[in-house]
Amino acid sequence: MSETSTKDLEKEILEKIQTCIRCRMCVKMCPTYEGWFTQSSAGRLAAINLRLRYDLGDDEELSRLLYDCATCRRCQERCKMFSTNATPTDIILKTRQWLANKEKERRET
Repeated sequence: MSETSTKDLEKEILEKIQTCIRCRMCVKMCPTYEGWFTQSSAGRLAAINLRLRYDLGDDEELSRLLYDCATCRRCQERCKMFSTNATPTDIILKTRQWLANKEKERRET
């Protein structure tokens, strides 16, 4: 079993996502943003929330969205200065870990 269980990570991620007030101040700061909301940290957090909370979408698509993130932390700095300090990059990294744990558990069964 992984260091942090998948369920524990899921709970932590969902709690942290709630700190985001969806102000979208981070959207245009994202170097991967080219017009599609899911190309921004706010869009990625929305996708994470939909996947974990409502089981919408699939892990492969979520993984693609999350690994498209440059993890530059520009969104995090913007959020810290002008909004709620929701730590979007940390949430994205935790969700990558959650996806890896899920895949590992799937392979072990």
